[in-house]
Amino acid sequence: MEIEIRAIRAEDHAAAHAFQCDYLDRESYEEFLQRATGNPDLYLAAFAGDELVGIVYGHPSRRDASTAALQGIAVTLEETKQLARTGVGSRLNAAFEEAVRRRGMRRIDLGAADDLKVERFYLKNGYNPYELVAMDANYEQVERAAVADYASGKELQEQLRTKHQAQQVIFIFDKIIG
Repeated sequence: MEIEIRAIRAEDHAAAHAFQCDYLDRESYEEFLQRATGNPDLYLAAFAGDELVGIVYGHPSRRDASTAALQGIAVTLEETKQLARTGVGSRLNAAFEEAVRRRGMRRIDLGAADDLKVERFYLKNGYNPYELVAMDANYEQVERAAVADYASGKELQEQLRTKHQAQQVIFIFDKIIG
């Protein structure tokens, strides 16, 4: 199956918003439009023919002009498509990295979902964990802790989960891209 990755267009907005709400961030259509049109080169989608089957999006960091924040990446898990774990996510990630490079930024930062498969995806794509964030049941941060590497971070992740009875403890990753 041929997969095309490109920036979304106005005619893709409804499908991209629905996909984003199903797999990643739920937000109003108006908020979505602000995100998608505010940084159109940093909101990319994967298409199988005319069907949207994956997205990746982010924005310039609010703290560092040389850094982009990757906010979300997802590929359809619909079994009939059989696209999960076929490299589409890595291709979306590579396209996002290239878009970030074209803007002259040198680093990508992200918070990964508290999920082993997600963490492994980012490791496989060259991202390095540097921090953990523990969050309570209201998703409020209760502690941040630096990590030296993924293995020691996994140990600390469980310690923080127990210490705070945390709803989730997420890794913060980064990647130098140029």
